[in-house]
Amino acid sequence: MILALPFSVLLGCSPSPEEIATAISSKNPVMREDGAKIAQNYPDETVEKALIAVLGDPSLVVRLNAIESLAEIEATTAGAPLVDRLEHDDDPKVRRAAADALGRLKVKEAAPALVTYLSGFEPNDREQLCAVWAIGSIGAEGLDDAQQTLVLDTLVKLRDATTDKFIRYQASAALRTLH
Repeated sequence: MILALPFSVLLGCSPSPEEIATAISSKNPVMREDGAKIAQNYPDETVEKALIAVLGDPSLVVRLNAIESLAEIEATTAGAPLVDRLEHDDDPKVRRAAADALGRLKVKEAAPALVTYLSGFEPNDREQLCAVWAIGSIGAEGLDDAQQTLVLDTLVKLRDATTDKFIRYQASAALRTLH
């Protein structure tokens, strides 16, 4: 059976945002995976809402594709749901992708959650680099004094504790974005 969404793509027809949203909310996990991936080409409110709705999907691929698409379409309403994935998802790949997306979207409110996420790593664990980068990408502008202090202290502590030169470099680069 040929599915409607991939068939329309094969014909060279672009599906509408509504068709993408329908695919994202399908009962069929392959349709949700494909819809969430293709959605990165549809900066549309309907698509954005559909992507946010599947951030807790049982399929790892759907969640990862939705997070990537939300970052690609610069989904300004996705900050709080992405912070929720960072804090509560069981899969480390999803948490890492959420940290990356929060940095790409420059979600200021994510700074405390990113610091908490960082605290779960050993100093030389490179898995934390996405959060270090995200904090640097977000920068200090818009953070209140308490958040700035928390971020500064965390990055300085990491920089001083790690023996990994690349982690130290990334922590220092992130620190340079904080005034």
